[in-house]
Amino acid sequence: MEREAHVFIQGRTKQLLSRGILAKKLTLLGFSPSEGYEFLIDIYDDIINLKQEVILKEKIDEIISSHLATSYNATLADQYLKVEEWRDSHIPIWILIAGAIGAGKSTLSRRIAGELGIQQVIGTDVVRDILRKILSKDIVPELHSTSYSAFKSLRPIYSSRFDEIILGFENHSKFVNLGVDAVLSRAEKENVSIIIEGEHLLPAFFDEAILSKPNVLYITISVPDSDFHRENLSSQYTKEKEELLANFDYIRKIQEHLVNETTIRKLPLVETIKGESTTSKVRKLVIDKIVSIITSQ
Repeated sequence: MEREAHVFIQGRTKQLLSRGILAKKLTLLGFSPSEGYEFLIDIYDDIINLKQEVILKEKIDEIISSHLATSYNATLADQYLKVEEWRDSHIPIWILIAGAIGAGKSTLSRRIAGELGIQQVIGTDVVRDILRKILSKDIVPELHSTSYSAFKSLRPIYSSRFDEIILGFENHSKFVNLGVDAVLSRAEKENVSIIIEGEHLLPAFFDEAILSKPNVLYITISVPDSDFHRENLSSQYTKEKEELLANFDYIRKIQEHLVNETTIRKLPLVETIKGESTTSKVRKLVIDKIVSIITSQ
């Protein structure tokens, strides 16, 4: 511990060498905190044996990459270097995570943001609540309903040949996505990374120019097993739990619509299955996107 206090990593800033900080970087590659810490024991000794008080970050990355290639494989080593190159760059990444209520989007978004060091994480519910302050219920009644009950506010001009649940959901969501567009415009102007999550992120509401950007990753999270989905709703919510469960069939119908829209546009779809790690699946998509961003530079 005493030696650790006298070794610094020089990157954009100078920071104290810490196995804990280095291990946290490995979680994006699928290491648990304990596995990462254990893996770094020998690496830490190699770094200490350099007998330098300040070591360039590039040298640290080179040592870690070499150990990853030896202990695991060259692909993992290359992924580590590409992710670290992205961390050191000014290239933003925008991650849009869609999914019905109860799919686990919020928890997943915070976890991925922490692993990537992304400060901006916004839920579409927040965007919706802001818009409600601007657009009155008289003007946009659908916006002031829940996504799954917005159909009750539909005006008679809408044709009955459309599914009213989905029509209400889309009318509710299209206004929210105007706010999302503004958030993304701001992120582009400030050149910052951001994660936006929410049920309102229908791909049909995004300009193709946005979804096709090389630094944009759109993902839909679904829960195929209805019993598991219901279980998630029961455990994740308290105040609204009874209402959500009472409208569960509507929520499932919205999920089906999100999945269909995602499939039609051939965008990434991640299924939440009991006993499997949804986070691991999303991490792979994120790493692949980062590798693609860096490789194309």
